[in-house]
Amino acid sequence: MRQRRSPFDPGRAFATARVVHGAIVAGSVMMFAVFLFLRTQVTFEVAAGTARTLRFVGYVLLVIPVLGSGLVRGRIPPRGRGSDPAEWWIASLPKAIVVWALAEGGGLAAMVLGWLTGDMTLLALGAAVALALLFVSRPSRLQSET
Repeated sequence: MRQRRSPFDPGRAFATARVVHGAIVAGSVMMFAVFLFLRTQVTFEVAAGTARTLRFVGYVLLVIPVLGSGLVRGRIPPRGRGSDPAEWWIASLPKAIVVWALAEGGGLAAMVLGWLTGDMTLLALGAAVALALLFVSRPSRLQSET
């Protein structure tokens, strides 16, 4: 059978993971700042029943990335002693990106709903959950935990 070759340069696999993770963290922080700014500039009138439903959906959307990222993190295989970290990153980077995307996606969705409903708690929690999940699953920790 033919071995499938990765498009990543093995020497840069960890650096690639750090850059991707950093970009996702920076994007989450920037989106929080943008929604805070927009909240001061634009106000929406949302019906009370609709706002309540959107808030509920926003809080539920904060639970999904916590559970989902935990499940995907559990599927990242452990790095064996003496194994090459670059090879491990080549195999694990796609799953790590899924973990980071779940964290950012859930947080961003909660931030959008917090902005729409005017719920600053939901807006702040969206950013906090996203950043906390991204901190817990940073590249150095993923590599050292497994």
